[in-house]
Amino acid sequence: MGQLRFRLRLHRLFWLICLGTLLLTLQMSRLWPPSPPVARALDASQLVQTGVDFYQSGNFQQAIAPWQQAYTVYEATADWSALAIVSENLARAYQQMGQTAQEIDSWEQAIAAARNLGDRQKLGRLITEQAQAYSRLGQNRRAIALLCGDADCQANSALQIARETGDAVGQVAALGSLGEAYRLSGDSEKALNYLEEGYRLSQSLGDETLESSLLNSLGNALAALAQVSDRRADEAETRGDILEARPLRTEAEALNAQAIAYFQQSYAIALTQQNTSAQVRSLLGLISAYKLAENPATAQQNWELAQTAVQQLPASQTKAFTLIKLTNLLEPLALRKSQVTPTAATLTQATALLNQAIAIGETIKNPRVISFGLGELGNLYERAGRYGTALEKTQQARLAADQDLAARESLYLWEWQIGRIYKAQNKLAEAEQAYAQAIALLEQIRSEILNANRDLQFDFRDMVEPIYRQYAELNLSTVPEAVALTQGEPAFADLDAALVTLDSLKVAELQSYFASDCVIVPTQTRADAVGQSTETAVLSTAIAADQLTVILSLPDGSKKTVQAAVSQSALREQINAFRKSLEFGIRDYRFNSQPAQQIYRQLIQPFEADLVNVKTLVFVNDGLLRSVPMAALYAGQQFLIERFAIATTPSLTLTNPEKSNRQSLNALLLGVSEPSEVPQRPFAPLPAVEQELAALSAKLPNSEVLLNQDFSIAALQQKLATKDYRILHMATHGTFGFAPEDNFVVVGAKRTGEDSQFNQTLTIGELDQLIRSVSDPTRSPIELLTITACETAIGDNRSTLGLAGVAVRAGVRSAVATLWSVSDESTAELITNFYENLKDPSLTKAEALQRAQVAMLRSDDVVKANPYRPNCPTQQQ
Repeated sequence: MGQLRFRLRLHRLFWLICLGTLLLTLQMSRLWPPSPPVARALDASQLVQTGVDFYQSGNFQQAIAPWQQAYTVYEATADWSALAIVSENLARAYQQMGQTAQEIDSWEQAIAAARNLGDRQKLGRLITEQAQAYSRLGQNRRAIALLCGDADCQANSALQIARETGDAVGQVAALGSLGEAYRLSGDSEKALNYLEEGYRLSQSLGDETLESSLLNSLGNALAALAQVSDRRADEAETRGDILEARPLRTEAEALNAQAIAYFQQSYAIALTQQNTSAQVRSLLGLISAYKLAENPATAQQNWELAQTAVQQLPASQTKAFTLIKLTNLLEPLALRKSQVTPTAATLTQATALLNQAIAIGETIKNPRVISFGLGELGNLYERAGRYGTALEKTQQARLAADQDLAARESLYLWEWQIGRIYKAQNKLAEAEQAYAQAIALLEQIRSEILNANRDLQFDFRDMVEPIYRQYAELNLSTVPEAVALTQGEPAFADLDAALVTLDSLKVAELQSYFASDCVIVPTQTRADAVGQSTETAVLSTAIAADQLTVILSLPDGSKKTVQAAVSQSALREQINAFRKSLEFGIRDYRFNSQPAQQIYRQLIQPFEADLVNVKTLVFVNDGLLRSVPMAALYAGQQFLIERFAIATTPSLTLTNPEKSNRQSLNALLLGVSEPSEVPQRPFAPLPAVEQELAALSAKLPNSEVLLNQDFSIAALQQKLATKDYRILHMATHGTFGFAPEDNFVVVGAKRTGEDSQFNQTLTIGELDQLIRSVSDPTRSPIELLTITACETAIGDNRSTLGLAGVAVRAGVRSAVATLWSVSDESTAELITNFYENLKDPSLTKAEALQRAQVAMLRSDDVVKANPYRPNCPTQQQ
């Protein structure tokens, strides 16, 4: 919605778009004598003018045919200048109708003509236009490659050409488009850098049109950052960390206030220039920003201004989607998410706007517009309890989406909506079928959604996660509780279907977290199907609005489920109390076992009789349960770790459960013992790291140590490239937080350049790329990745996705990491004992860790024996 509308020639709106065409017509009619070729050219010029007339009147579809005929004439005479103009005009007509694939093809034809003309300046501007089209299609990486490609900008990229030709306007256009592409792909920080550079250049040119566009984009980028900070604050409040939430909320408010200022500046310029399209874009940004600022009155004022302004726009895809967005902005998001019945006034107003959007879609023959308009209309009627009409409109939306590839992204939404409607009508068989179809469609296009335009992309937790959870609830509704089910029974199939659905959700969560699915590939073998031994059980949890479901998969293949009636808020309080009981032990060495016992009674106690012969418990936890150590659950007389070896895995299909060969274990030992600092954050020294690495080196033959300044990213890459290591051990500070960029470990070497006072940081994504860059099928995989002295955004649901992603993304078989900052002396002893146990081939990794943990728990040293210290999450194995 906030896509920049840079005009790369000196023209205004419709008349000036085709100025070159009109000049071409005049030159042909005045300078050339009559002859058959000239007659053809004059005919083509008239065709071009006919298309211009249609375009200016808003008849975009009718403009296309004469322009295509003119293109054929100019192609026969190899008139590259005319071909470039006609192709550009076609691209703009397709853009107005939302036919982005055809638009891109037309830009490609215009680019080819510019290359034949040798017009480098025009070439750069046309590439920028094509990149914008790719961004509208959701292909932001492709757009970035066309615009620049890397920090130095590749040869023949739009920005490189603009710089080479001294085209200041082209540079502004490329920088603005590049900033938008990064924003839409989720990288708001990088987006701000390019947008601010473009804005400074536009100011030096004195071009207010470009200034307005860039101010609007800057507002969108800051608003995105404000929303992230606001979500972080929500997460902190959810886990009870009010002190952490306050500065995050303050940060969100400051970013949002700056976004509002930019939107207001952009709007003021657009008013002065009477640029209605730019006014609408700025108003949409202001509505959302004022809603975030909890200023509904001002948001409503801007909504009314936007509703009036949008009526002045021609019938186009932009206008139609603006109408749909205005419909969504009529009510708070929380009301729409919770399916609250709309008021009569809202229903009337929203219905009128949506019907107008649908009519535009029919006029411009855009199935995607029609599909979203009908689907939103169906949702309105669903919320109003008018299920017959809701079903009719949603089925029509599904039919419209199926008519065009560009619209098929919405199919899963309408199947989900149909499922909800059937469920509300108690037609459970039909509902289950619709949910299954929704998930099947979602699985096919999930990667496209993850990388799509963030302005049109649906929030994962609002529009993807509920589909999986609701379908799993449908499956579980027919499963009897506390009954052992074996394969072949109908209820077993329903229970297994629920497990598969919940597992797909967990894979999707990781893919959404990292905004990529290319390196997160499920295995063929499920963790609950093949264990380390016949003494391994898998316990999966699922948190719903009003209940906690626990599913136990036993070594003999049978499954059993129990459900506890507990609200999400009550369960959250229990988990937070458990976490805090462990954290407080850091200060006073006392452990309040009550919260640990309460969760034990919900997760483990119902299955105690089934676990008599089980030695290892593998947890596949949901939500906040992933943020606390299962090993510290308390049965009243002993901790869970004293009875079972404990392992965790992010999903049933993201860990290979087969036994691994641990002969000839060697390690690359990396550590930072000196004080370290990254931008805006210092880290304390870790004096015990040197002793830790020395002890591990002595226990693991053929190991190597990189300590402090020797531990650089380049040195790590060189070591991994020249030798196979079975263990990669990092004893350093690290963080795992809300967003992927929060996941990094601190490296001992300093950065180069102006910020050389800061330490290098290695993100999980960079570690993944580094390991993969030196991997090939002939080499032994890394068996174990260990990260000690790290910390998370404690108790944060999303931070644990970062921990899970350590091993999943880096391609190692298992990972051990501390949940929060711990004593480096105790950790060194724990890990040393763990590695010593690991050399025993009769022990699994989970059992090796269990022995080390139990030894610490039973220590006479009160500090070491405190349960907060030895609880480290591990992936299975």
